[in-house]
Amino acid sequence: MSLPSELCCPACRGPLAVEGVGAACRGCDRRYPGDRGYLDFLPDLGAAAGEGLGPRLMHSRVLARVYERLWRPFFVTVASSGLPDYRAEFEAVLAALASAEGGAVVDLSCGPGFTGRKLAESGRFSRVFGLDWSLAMLARAAADNRGLMRLVRGDVGHLPFKTGSLAGVHAGAAFHVWPDPPSAVAEVARVVRPGGAFVASTFAHTSGLRRHLEAAVATVGQFHVFEVDQLRGMLSAHGLVDFDCERRGSLVLFWARRAGAAAA
Repeated sequence: MSLPSELCCPACRGPLAVEGVGAACRGCDRRYPGDRGYLDFLPDLGAAAGEGLGPRLMHSRVLARVYERLWRPFFVTVASSGLPDYRAEFEAVLAALASAEGGAVVDLSCGPGFTGRKLAESGRFSRVFGLDWSLAMLARAAADNRGLMRLVRGDVGHLPFKTGSLAGVHAGAAFHVWPDPPSAVAEVARVVRPGGAFVASTFAHTSGLRRHLEAAVATVGQFHVFEVDQLRGMLSAHGLVDFDCERRGSLVLFWARRAGAAAA
């Protein structure tokens, strides 16, 4: 087994060496197992689910089995007041990742791996990583992977990638369950190269009575709902510029690029 050149130790950002089917950090001597179909950068955390109903659900093996077929279509339909159009959504993601073509990209909070596999199957990227915290989601992703992605278990607040090593980052329908979105955005900005792309989807407030419903559901589910200007400001604060977005009801797909020129 060889290790992708983009990876590093998330604890000290030191270089990694192959150790059996896993990896060891040459800097701090931490060991990361890789015997479950993914490299585990959180080996001591077990199936910790975090706080809140929404985040805890992402660690359910039952949900992992039905996520793409039932769960995601359901909440997309409710949030957007219309049926999902996955083909149009994926084409929009590819368009936002145009500057990343030919480079390595990561699908953050990849869940059971549907979008990450589609990115890999597109043939537009040199390597596609899928990263998630959930053991249940990664088990499902590994079972269906067919060697398309390099799967890793990690924390969006401490990404196991070298600074400036990625051409693009995608995070689909996950931003709202991250415990600390600004810290995660800071990590995205660190790992993506100048000129590289970030594209994500999440929930954003609408107006009127629907806004009150969004707030109530967010309180029960214990996840975030954002203002679009809040998202723009969060990204800009960490050097992610040229923000743009498109909306369907409470759902927003947004994208930006890392400030600076891409490497020649």
